[in-house]
Amino acid sequence: MKKKTNTTPEYDIAVVGGGVGGVYTAWRLLTDQQSSPLLKKWRGKNSNLKVALFEGSDRIGGRLLTARPPGFPNMNCEIGGMRYVSSQRIVASLVENELKLPRHEQTVDQPINIVYTRGHRLRNYQLSDPDLLPYKLSDKERAFLQQGNTASDLIGWAVEQLFPQVKKLSGEKLEKFLQSATLDGTPLYEHGFWNILAKVMSEEAYQIAKTTVGYDSLGMNANAVNSIAEYFNFTPEVKYYLFDQGYDSVPWTLQQQFEAAGGEVHLNNWLQYFDTTTLSDGSQGVSLQFMDGESSFTINARAIVLAMPRRSLELLLPKGPVLDPEQAPQFRYMMNAVEPVDLYKMFLAYKEPWWEKAFVTQGRSLTDIPVRQCYYWGVEGRQPGADPKNTNALLMAYNDMSSSEFWGGLRGLPLGPGNAIHWSLPGNKRMKGKSSSNNIFTRKKMPHAQKDEKNDWAQRLRNNWDAHTAPRKMVEEMHRQIMEMHNIKDAPEPMEAAFVDWSDDPYGGAVHFWNSGYKSWEILQQMTKPVNSFPCYVCGEAYSTNQTWVEGALQTAEIVLQQHFKLTSPKWLTNG
Repeated sequence: MKKKTNTTPEYDIAVVGGGVGGVYTAWRLLTDQQSSPLLKKWRGKNSNLKVALFEGSDRIGGRLLTARPPGFPNMNCEIGGMRYVSSQRIVASLVENELKLPRHEQTVDQPINIVYTRGHRLRNYQLSDPDLLPYKLSDKERAFLQQGNTASDLIGWAVEQLFPQVKKLSGEKLEKFLQSATLDGTPLYEHGFWNILAKVMSEEAYQIAKTTVGYDSLGMNANAVNSIAEYFNFTPEVKYYLFDQGYDSVPWTLQQQFEAAGGEVHLNNWLQYFDTTTLSDGSQGVSLQFMDGESSFTINARAIVLAMPRRSLELLLPKGPVLDPEQAPQFRYMMNAVEPVDLYKMFLAYKEPWWEKAFVTQGRSLTDIPVRQCYYWGVEGRQPGADPKNTNALLMAYNDMSSSEFWGGLRGLPLGPGNAIHWSLPGNKRMKGKSSSNNIFTRKKMPHAQKDEKNDWAQRLRNNWDAHTAPRKMVEEMHRQIMEMHNIKDAPEPMEAAFVDWSDDPYGGAVHFWNSGYKSWEILQQMTKPVNSFPCYVCGEAYSTNQTWVEGALQTAEIVLQQHFKLTSPKWLTNG
């Protein structure tokens, strides 16, 4: 951006936050602007709306992060968000009907896969036999499993003891029922999910259910309304999809189309705060203060869209009609309605799929040790068009909450707020941490690495991999635990490894859960325009009712676009 000028640049709309919600919003504003009488008025005599997208980091994509290690020309690693499901109407319609991005179904749970819990190794097909489980279940819980149900089904069974109606409901009807439901004379939204489960299931049942679902965050005690709705909306018919070119291909494609339509993308620009200003035509607008390296600059706009999660909002200076707690106390109240969830991923590259000695080849295995979820990501030589002699193979470790904290202790970084590995946030003293030289994982030379693709997309994915090298102690411990859960003591050492801990600033967490005590379905609407008299809008996964998914980011983006900017519903969006 050219800043050597006496005139402050003016835009119609400034979108801040280059994650999928931000780039989607900017893309829709430009490509569908003709459908909005409001935007037509803003354009005036200009042929095009002036929209700019500002991102603090050096990449568009946010919590979507696809990477590719050397030696895997036909495989991608999803270190951030990795998939969507067939029931998610907006994202499915976008990628299948409009962007037409190639994808394939993901295998998740296989009967032969391992469940290593309390020192016992079981297989998924054994989780319906209470006599084999190292847990002391009640007679009712044992009887439920003996009917052919599995341990993770105990959660749904417990909810149905309290609300038998839920088994017959789904989608909007389920949500409406839960929003008006009460338990013990108290509205359901005031209850924590764990609290209500404890009324009808033993702690032992809860622990094995948490283990076999795969997430520690069940213990967060999130808003019972949203937790139940999410659980029962994932029916057995739902299919999971991965992208052939990686989930990063979605924001990458949207960015290219946005720029082709005349939009501007500005990287490495950190928003500090925004305030009221008077635009050149005399109307009220927004003044945005940014940091670019060590210098600051200002731009003006008719409106600002904050496509940012809770922690990113918290890092902004408390100034102006929205961020100042005294001017807009309701914004802080709504911002605190959600809780960030720590998520951690590590990919390890090996020269061969040694875990197949334990008869596991795809999907995931589970454990209650800090690895938690181990995905058999694939073998390069088995991919379409790959060299069949290339036996390079990938594993993904995926965990959350307390398990993520375990891995954080092996980073080799000084403890304290803001010690993110790859972030330097100007203006708020959260500086880049550095790992000691003896804690850097020494990468080996991957076989077949010289045959990797050489193009812009492949280079982008390789750069993402190289930017997230895992510390040596972390890799060694991860390798040890994966061998333990597979009961294999002679596995070859990993050749490459990369990781992300999404609790780092500016994210503060990979996803979010609603706290109990809040009417999420109301705050969802209110948060999209937190101050009625000021043109500031908020979208993203955090304040949606499809939390933990890209669908949530697009859900709130569409509320901003249709209700506040008066765009019509996109033609490619199906009504299914």
